[in-house]
Amino acid sequence: MYRLSSYFLATTALLGALAFAEPVALAEAVATATEAPQSAPAIRVAAVTRHELIETLDVTGSIVPRQEAAVGVDVAGLIVRQLNADKGDVVKKGDVLALLDRTALETQLVQLDASKAQAEAAIAQAKAQVSGAEVGVRQATETLDRARALQQKGVAAQSQLDNAVNGLDSAQAQLDSAAKAVASAEAQLGVIGAQRRDVEERLAKTEVRAPADGVVLARNATLGGIVSASGGPLFRIAMNGELELAATVSETSLAKLRTGMPVKVNVAGVDPLDAQIRFIDPEIDARTRLGTVRIRLPAHDSVRSGNFARGTIETLRREGLAVPASALLYKGTEAFVQKVVDGTIRTTPVTAGARAGAEVEVTGGLAEGDEVVSRAGTFVTDGDKVTPVRDIATGAVAK
Repeated sequence: MYRLSSYFLATTALLGALAFAEPVALAEAVATATEAPQSAPAIRVAAVTRHELIETLDVTGSIVPRQEAAVGVDVAGLIVRQLNADKGDVVKKGDVLALLDRTALETQLVQLDASKAQAEAAIAQAKAQVSGAEVGVRQATETLDRARALQQKGVAAQSQLDNAVNGLDSAQAQLDSAAKAVASAEAQLGVIGAQRRDVEERLAKTEVRAPADGVVLARNATLGGIVSASGGPLFRIAMNGELELAATVSETSLAKLRTGMPVKVNVAGVDPLDAQIRFIDPEIDARTRLGTVRIRLPAHDSVRSGNFARGTIETLRREGLAVPASALLYKGTEAFVQKVVDGTIRTTPVTAGARAGAEVEVTGGLAEGDEVVSRAGTFVTDGDKVTPVRDIATGAVAK
């Protein structure tokens, strides 16, 4: 365009200079200016090149524990007597994190031991009564046998036989009563044993222990505080100290992701971390239309639960033909480029593939080495003559 303007300015100046010349000379000058060749406008073009294409997806989210353990007790009403762990401490499975007051439970244990001794004594007494009742039954049986024998001989009266029968029934009743007393005392001893085991379990729970190795994220227990069932966990632990990025992803992008894909994670104040997708949530939030991706992070002292983080997920890496994204024109869902053939614009349909940064993969319609207008549709249309100006660098992702 600049060259055309220069041409017309020069022609105008020439005509002005010859305004006072001879008519024949003026006619020759006009003819010379009119017949001068017009050069085609310069347009920047980019070559279709083959190289490695890398497509990425940026996500954001918060750092969370991979697995979290809530440490609490079901022993209500006890006072926290000692604290052995605080937020940020690294603990091992079985470590005592806190001690609760044991006085009341130990008193109950002493009372149960006394009740156990009483029950054992009652059992011994009942068993002695059983032995005595058994002797009484034998004696009553012998008396009945003699009374029957005498009555058969006609020596004993019927009343003597009746008394013997009643004596045996009474002795048998006493034996049954003594046996039931033994069973009752033994049952009472079983109840006391169960109560004692319950108190022993509650005593064991006064030592609040870590259920797994990890890092203490929160400590809700306070020295002298009373433990209650509704008070929530006393401690929260990130199991094994493993942290990960819980990132939100739009439902349209979620289909591109697979477990194991590499991710670069950026946390404030920390060098980029090499990570991987561990888990893709199978459910989409119906309100936000977002899904969640869990990205496993390497161990790092400066990364903490609750940190905000950004992740760049590599969704594609392959060899292919590519052109600048600005070289594509779209009509509906169809893509076109302005291909330059022998200095002439040819609008050519193409099949677009993956987008990698400032480039778009072309899987059909172009060959390696073809030239296209870098910024399509801006200055030229199909059939225009142009002078190609080749890009030195197209912004391609180097292999």
